[in-house]
Amino acid sequence: MFIPRQPVVDNQFCEFASQTSDTSGVGGALAHAGAAVYIGNETTPGVDPYVYVFDGATHPDATQKHVFGLLMQKVKTGYHEVHPAGWVKRTDFGSSDAITQPTYDAVTGDIDGSQPVPVGVAHCGGIWDTTHYDSRTAAGYATGAAVNAGDLLNVAYGGATYGYGRLTNNDAVGTDTDGFQVDANALVPMFDTFAGTGTTKYQAAGIVIKGVSAAKAQSTIQGQTMYPIRFKLLV
Repeated sequence: MFIPRQPVVDNQFCEFASQTSDTSGVGGALAHAGAAVYIGNETTPGVDPYVYVFDGATHPDATQKHVFGLLMQKVKTGYHEVHPAGWVKRTDFGSSDAITQPTYDAVTGDIDGSQPVPVGVAHCGGIWDTTHYDSRTAAGYATGAAVNAGDLLNVAYGGATYGYGRLTNNDAVGTDTDGFQVDANALVPMFDTFAGTGTTKYQAAGIVIKGVSAAKAQSTIQGQTMYPIRFKLLV
């Protein structure tokens, strides 16, 4: 969940980049609404920029990136594994989901990924509610920690079980048992220069306005009852 609570700044001039890591076609999620993204180093002028979710496993490169904004839509594969390419479910009509179409291997004809798809990206100036966050103080995703008003939200990657590019009030760079890690490469322009190494606790992409208890955070992290936090976006 990622919904606006106050007039926001957004753009519709980006595309979620093509990918080859997921070749399935059953409507699976490639990225969640509220995930932090950056713009790739595209070399073709005059085209819509491609955005990528912060994910340590699939960065186009390992260099530092400025946080460009947060996805306003869930991105998912099409249903071409179980239906003809281009088919969509009735429940997709009226939803905000961005549905990709497959790409094909030039030699075998097998599906080898998905095409770029237009997406909305949220920018600085808005207040949002989201369930795409993480909060923990100890190793293991089962351990939730309270999110409090005034907490700064950093960008995390890893922990694929619950989606990449999540926001977290954790400020320690270190890999947890499910791959969760604060992304030291996710820079916020107002806090650091592009070439700087930075300290993750100063790389805040948002500040919390209304938090949740540790029990509610744990429930959300584990994908049970989802409790949103409210925050102001700083990028």
